[in-house]
Amino acid sequence: MLFSSSKTGHFAQILTSGLLGDVVVNQLTPPDPVVIQQWGSMIIQFLVAGVTIWATIRKALQKPEAVVKVPADVVPVIAAAVVPSAVSLPAADVTGE
Repeated sequence: MLFSSSKTGHFAQILTSGLLGDVVVNQLTPPDPVVIQQWGSMIIQFLVAGVTIWATIRKALQKPEAVVKVPADVVPVIAAAVVPSAVSLPAADVTGE
């Protein structure tokens, strides 16, 4: 596998496979649920940060929208269409009569 054609490579392969086998059998334990929750929370925070940064950069590089120029005589018509109740209200009597 490694250098199994030579005597040193053969010994190195035996030692590494023995050490890795020992680690897998004796040292490898399943993670604690608290650790899983912490890692999950951290991954979600990194994803949210990445999406936020991406959206900010995309918005900064976005071309500005074209400004639509409206003739001055159309502006009162637009204001009346937006707030129709303001046009139909009678003026208040300030004299108190």
